[in-house]
Amino acid sequence: MNKTSMSWLTPKRITIAAGSGIGLAYLNAPEATEATALGLAAAGTVWSGYASTNWVTEIPHRWSWITPLHRTLHKPLGVEPDTKATSYIKIHRNYHKREDVGRINLPAEFTGVDTSAVTHIIKTKLGLTDVSVTYKLAGRKPHLVIRQTPRPPKKALFADHMDLVAGARESAPLIGIGPQMRCVSVDLDAESPHILVSASTGGGKSVITRTMSAQMLHNGAQMVVLDFKRHSHKWASRLPQVAYCREVAEIHDALVTLGREGHRRNRIVDDWEGPETEAPVGPRMGILLEEANATISKLKRYWTTTRFKTDPKESPAIDALREILFMGRAVRMHVLLVAQSATAAALGGPEVRECFSTRILARYTQNAWRMLVPEVSPIPRSTRHIGRAQVVLGGVATETQIVFMTMTEATQYALSGTVAGAPNLSRDTHPTPLTSENGVTSRDIVTPTLILVPDRRISLAEASRDGVVPMKPDALRQAKRRDATFPRGVDGKWSTEELTEWYRNRAS
Repeated sequence: MNKTSMSWLTPKRITIAAGSGIGLAYLNAPEATEATALGLAAAGTVWSGYASTNWVTEIPHRWSWITPLHRTLHKPLGVEPDTKATSYIKIHRNYHKREDVGRINLPAEFTGVDTSAVTHIIKTKLGLTDVSVTYKLAGRKPHLVIRQTPRPPKKALFADHMDLVAGARESAPLIGIGPQMRCVSVDLDAESPHILVSASTGGGKSVITRTMSAQMLHNGAQMVVLDFKRHSHKWASRLPQVAYCREVAEIHDALVTLGREGHRRNRIVDDWEGPETEAPVGPRMGILLEEANATISKLKRYWTTTRFKTDPKESPAIDALREILFMGRAVRMHVLLVAQSATAAALGGPEVRECFSTRILARYTQNAWRMLVPEVSPIPRSTRHIGRAQVVLGGVATETQIVFMTMTEATQYALSGTVAGAPNLSRDTHPTPLTSENGVTSRDIVTPTLILVPDRRISLAEASRDGVVPMKPDALRQAKRRDATFPRGVDGKWSTEELTEWYRNRAS
């Protein structure tokens, strides 16, 4: 039926015909006609309410995404500026949570010559990264379709991914599950020896580091936890291969000792004639620095109050941390640094931040993203989805659902593999040689326990100086004032056995 043959169907004639039909139906069956009319009226009211509600709820979506996209897209597409944006841009509400983002109807004149510019605008304005834009230009209605790569799973429990965790390489602990169920990991030997984790409060920083640390411990690594908050990793506080430092003085001394250990390992690598990665430097060692902003600030203040005039002005603990970061992967010492705001000033300079090839961000702001990974654009939308983070390596951001280990699971998994000895945090060194097969000898091996000396009575300053208790004198004096279990001294002297026993009980 063509257009001419239907010209008699005018609105007036349709209205007359409908009215006549309703009148005739009412004469024949008035009750049924009334019921039908009421039903149609109710359905119309419901539909009108739904349409109105949907229109109102679409306002923020149109204002935030559709209109800005139209303003930047109309020119390369050849669309008139005053064209209604929603007439050709069909982007779903909450599109960032969907695989099917939407479509854009293209003008019939669009030839597809400059599709790269259009694709860039779409990705940038919608904040999409891992996305495909497919152009369908054939026929009367050319359009493009926008689809995201299948998102990571909503949850990634350790119990559901034990095989993947167990199958990860020793040097590449599994971080989480990415798009299309891909495993996301970072090789500490080949790709990135140190990892920076940045997230706001509640962003899952402890969960991320717990997952990685438990796997490292399972594979025979040692771990030194520097936790001024004291309780971020209770699951690891009693593990035999973990040294847990809570006081600022302990953290200071631990970093200084770790710096010496790094130099010892560096000398072994320097003397080693085989492949660098096979140098007998000792077990892999993780250094987990929690709340780096506050901790480094306190280390600076601590050194200011305890240093002598002849000591350098810069904290030797911060200097040691910087040296460990610069030593690289050959010494098998890896820093997992956690910070809410990893500014260059907080970490000791921009060159320090550049030591972290891998950066994991969760619940980030746009300012934090631009500061830490400015090379990645457009900025992916931040989300409050629990366990969701962006793992950035080599200028590529991968949306990842972090594998979640409970504290009990992390403890059990850390103990179920190759359990290393206790980390080495004594400040004194002893010439205990460790000879490898080709004759390379390590030097200045640090004793793994507190120094054992015959019982005698000494001052707190002497106890610190002689290594009876690996704490600074000021920290010991504070402990004497605040800790009810601190040994009783006589005339300013304390038993070395009592001090040693007190420190052991305190550390445990």
